Amino acid sequence: MSILSRKRCQKFLIRTNKVMKKCAPSFKDPWVWSPLLVFAILLIVIHLTGLNTQLFLFFNKAHAITGDRFWAIVTLFGDGLVAAVLLFPFLKKRPDIIWSVLIASILYMIILHSLKRIMDIPRPAGVLDSDTFYIIGKRFTRHAFPSGHTTTIFTLMGVIAFTFRKNSTYIIGIIFALLVGFSRIAVGAHWPIDVLAGAILGWTCAWLGVSLADRFQWGFSSTFQIIYGIILLICTIDLLFLYNTHYAIVDPAKWIIGIVCLVWGMIGFYRVVFKK
Repeated sequence: MSILSRKRCQKFLIRTNKVMKKCAPSFKDPWVWSPLLVFAILLIVIHLTGLNTQLFLFFNKAHAITGDRFWAIVTLFGDGLVAAVLLFPFLKKRPDIIWSVLIASILYMIILHSLKRIMDIPRPAGVLDSDTFYIIGKRFTRHAFPSGHTTTIFTLMGVIAFTFRKNSTYIIGIIFALLVGFSRIAVGAHWPIDVLAGAILGWTCAWLGVSLADRFQWGFSSTFQIIYGIILLICTIDLLFLYNTHYAIVDPAKWIIGIVCLVWGMIGFYRVVFKK
């Protein structure tokens, strides 16, 4: 990093010092380890009791109450590209969140895709008869464990929660992430164990991402903000015009998310570039 970049980074850290004090909670913090403990216990119990299939078939009936569109929209928030676009509004005031998510994402993608290919557990559609459960969207048959959508949303919500460190943020973040994780069962894409494993992986990587970002704070600099802005702008354009979510019924929701984040993010991007 150049001397000029270091000075800009130092100025940014001075301006955000009060905010940064809330970052990187210790692992001793109950909000860090207690969700992991609960998810791990549930995963072990479901595995040992052999209730994985029964629970899947039971929860998969949720569409009968809400309809297909609701769960398709909810599951959209676990999509990696959508999660990236949701970061665009944070560009100006909270680049630390973007930097933390970036680090966490690198960690979880390495672990996630390694586990998916090494274990290669079939999804419900690869094991069960098609007339025994309900599928919303595209039919997937392989690489079930862990759930990628669940990992993604728990990473995003975890980073936000560990950054702000308010009880309300933790509660809302976990509930929303659980809802997205549950949607993976409702759309017929994952087993309950996949969702729990994704929650554990995402929450863990979120904590690691915030902790590492707090240590390597050069990722908060204005230079990196511009880089983030360019990348997130490309992601938003991709989401709006090129990306296929595999859930045609959520296209209106995709457009709303994309347009809102594009406008909000571009306002922040303009202020970053022109120092306003």
